[in-house]
Amino acid sequence: MRFLLLVYLLLSVTAEDVSVDEMDCQVYNNLYVCLANGVLQSVAFEDVNAVQTIEDIELHLEGLEIVDIAKDAFLEVANSSALYIRDNELTVISRHYFTALDQLTYLDLKNNTIVDIEDAAFARLRNLESLLLDYNNISTLRPGAWKGLNDLHELYATNNNIVLKRNMFRGLRHLETLALDSNEITEVPIGAFNGLPHIDLLYLSRNKISTIQPEIFRGLGEINELDLGRNQLKTVSGGIFRYLRNLNSLWLNGNHIVMLKADAFEGLDNLLLLFLNSNELRFVDMAAFNRMKNVTVDPGFKIRDSLVDNVYKVHGRFRCNSVAFQFPYECTEI
Repeated sequence: MRFLLLVYLLLSVTAEDVSVDEMDCQVYNNLYVCLANGVLQSVAFEDVNAVQTIEDIELHLEGLEIVDIAKDAFLEVANSSALYIRDNELTVISRHYFTALDQLTYLDLKNNTIVDIEDAAFARLRNLESLLLDYNNISTLRPGAWKGLNDLHELYATNNNIVLKRNMFRGLRHLETLALDSNEITEVPIGAFNGLPHIDLLYLSRNKISTIQPEIFRGLGEINELDLGRNQLKTVSGGIFRYLRNLNSLWLNGNHIVMLKADAFEGLDNLLLLFLNSNELRFVDMAAFNRMKNVTVDPGFKIRDSLVDNVYKVHGRFRCNSVAFQFPYECTEI
């Protein structure tokens, strides 16, 4: 049976200029996989009957040194729900790659060498919920790439070289998680997150962001977690978070913040967790916390050698300094 299937796969390959001698067919992770010169030609199930009873079928094609994918390579596995094609050598995601996989809900393209995603590359993946693009060489993402991704909930694109632009993610109306950590981002232009009304988790840590404008977060009122940790922020300008009234967790750790003025956290009345460790705080107006009744500040503040339990109850302006990493800021009233 295996022999007959291998013969079928060899005969069904339609790629031009591919000889039988160039074809390498093997069993890999319970799949029959055929490649020629790094081009994925076809994929089929080793045991077709076995997968009939599996509700969520996963295709694992990691680490095969795939550089390209032939048209209809996934035709025999069209009922799959997850594709792991990470740790390969894909450079461009072409629009014909995934046309057969219209039942896919999860696509992992991490750790390739992707530099470009063609418009409509995911157009047939209308059920896709999670897309992973981490650890590639992507510098730009065109709105046309999102065509068809009406139900995408999670987009992970960390460790690339992405330069944010206005309307870059427009079309992903149901996106809830956007991870852009470690992209060398220096600027977040107004309108970069246009068209994302349901974003719940926004991660921008480990970049080189030095300033934030309030209008950046306009229309993102559903955000629950915002991570701006390990950037190059020196100030927290008044009102920059005023549109984020549902925010519960805010990471500002690992920046170069020196001062917190009274209006630094305007609008964050519902904040529960605020991470301020590893900054350079020297001046804090405790009025910044007056409306944050339930917030826990990490690493906290010590005043007169006592750790402050309810920071919202403290009034006045304080001069502070950091004793050591993860130790509370020691503050003296001015």
